[in-house]
Parts: sequence; structure tokens; C-alpha cells
Amino acid sequence: MTRGKKTPFKEWETTKKDGIERRYIRMGDTQMVHPSFQRLPHLARSVYIYMKLESGGKQTFEYPYSKYKKIVSKQGFQNALNVLVETGFIEIVEKNGNLRKPNIYRFSSRWQAIKQAPMPGYI
Repeated sequence: MTRGKKTPFKEWETTKKDGIERRYIRMGDTQMVHPSFQRLPHLARSVYIYMKLESGGKQTFEYPYSKYKKIVSKQGFQNALNVLVETGFIEIVEKNGNLRKPNIYRFSSRWQAIKQAPMPGYI
């Protein structure tokens, strides 16, 4: 069920004249300041944020190459994805590369149990 009244974004938060965005993400401040999130490399953080946008608020989602190629190279995405999986932010539900379909991912809460995430071997 959707809300009836939409709350517009402030003028510094959007380029829309009326302030109404079609899509946006929610992120809790406790996640943003958690050591696991803080220790993520910048590229992994960016990929995670774009995944949240693409998921549309759903826990399980597809993230096809056509979407991530706009922000990162294939190798950069793979590196960031490996870090996100290792640190418990993302789980790979289905690997569909051989079927020529997008992989299916799921947001995970395993990152919450990690008090001080080790810095992954990443660029």
C-alpha cells in the first residue's frame, strides 16, 4: 500500500522543480556509521548504494550489467561485489551468467555481527 501524500525533497536534495522523486533509497544512520560500512572501500560503498536504488526497497533483486556499466567497469563491479559478499552486506542468490540472465542478489544483515570488519584485499 502506498502513501497518499508524497513528501517533497528539499531543493538541495533534487533537481526536480516540485521536489517529488520517482525513486530514492532509505539508509539508516546506524548502518552508515557502523564500522563494517565505514571500512568498505569507496567503490564498494557506491555499488551498494546503487544496488539499494535498483532494488526498489526489496530485499531480493536483480542487478544487470546494463545498470552497473554506467557507474563502474566489469572488473571494478566484481571486486566491489566480492567485498560486499565477504563483509556480509550482499548474498548471491542465483548466478545466471551461463543462462545470459542477470544474477539475483539479496541484502544481508550479516554485516551487523561484524564489530570491526577486516579491510578486504581490494584496490
